[in-house]
Amino acid sequence: MKLRTDFVTNSSSSSFIIARDEDLSEKLKEAIVRVVQREMLGEKMLASDSTEEEIQKVFEEEYVHKKEQEEVRGALKAGKTVYMGTVDFECSSYDYAELLQKVWKEMEDAGKDEFIVIDGDLSY
Repeated sequence: MKLRTDFVTNSSSSSFIIARDEDLSEKLKEAIVRVVQREMLGEKMLASDSTEEEIQKVFEEEYVHKKEQEEVRGALKAGKTVYMGTVDFECSSYDYAELLQKVWKEMEDAGKDEFIVIDGDLSY
């Protein structure tokens, strides 16, 4: 474990220490889910009851490609809510993008039909 005694420049990593019960309580699991929802799953873009006008407006304002438009429409028809977000590589590293992709993969595998990644390419 490294100990920092003053300002560190050009550091590519940072360590941390936490203490917690071995098993997470339901309260802690709910807190984690809230953070993941807020920070890693985007903002609500469209819902299954969105009008055609709302859908077209989002597609135009967000420059959604034709392929993704079809997938969004399919998800909406299946009763899904569609979310959108961004990753700012000036404020975060590629590790954050990889973390997002890992979370999404786990959710796809666990949720089967409950969670779908429509455009998960976070390459810069």
